[in-house]
Amino acid sequence: MANSDNGGLGIVTFIAGLAVGALVGVLMAPEAGDKTRGRIARKSNDLLEDLEGQVEITKHKVNQFNESMKERANSLATEAKAKANELADKAKSQIGGAKESDSAEA
Repeated sequence: MANSDNGGLGIVTFIAGLAVGALVGVLMAPEAGDKTRGRIARKSNDLLEDLEGQVEITKHKVNQFNESMKERANSLATEAKAKANELADKAKSQIGGAKESDSAEA
């Protein structure tokens, strides 16, 4: 899972780099101010949509991970309870066996 965490950060960094590159490219292009501002607005909206999509994907992955950890924790708790009951039963039978042997000796 660590790789996907780094991948999410890499995607955000990549998108930020694209935004800076697009902004510099638009500002350096020989166009009228209105056209330049329009291109900046469109690019900004496109990048914002991409970023929002990545945020939703990341949220989904975090929720999936959270659910799988809950399931694993419940499974481990069930296993631990079963083992504890097994050990308690074994201890009771050993204590009962020891009492019987003490009674037989007396």
